[in-house]
Amino acid sequence: MANEIKLGNAPHMLGTHNKPATKAVAPDDKAAASGAPVPTSDRVSVTDTASRLQKIEEQLSAMPEINHEKVAQIKKAIADGTFTIDPAAIAEKLIAFEGSGRR
Repeated sequence: MANEIKLGNAPHMLGTHNKPATKAVAPDDKAAASGAPVPTSDRVSVTDTASRLQKIEEQLSAMPEINHEKVAQIKKAIADGTFTIDPAAIAEKLIAFEGSGRR
């Protein structure tokens, strides 16, 4: 899941639009002059859920598109009564899926 950041509003959000030019002052001097504390650093943390969602998005984007020709063939075989089901193959795939840790 991606969040789009639009910088068009950044000057308004940061309060930097149309400010009069001032003498350059070091960050520590500004804090001392204004009496306001200056943050020492910015941090960004990504939750475990966000990391997992990103991995899922990557996996989904890597999956192949729908094979419409194969879907049409299977629909035709079902309609004709010629579609055969292999229960052993289905069971093996289910067991492999459940054993892979996907939930």
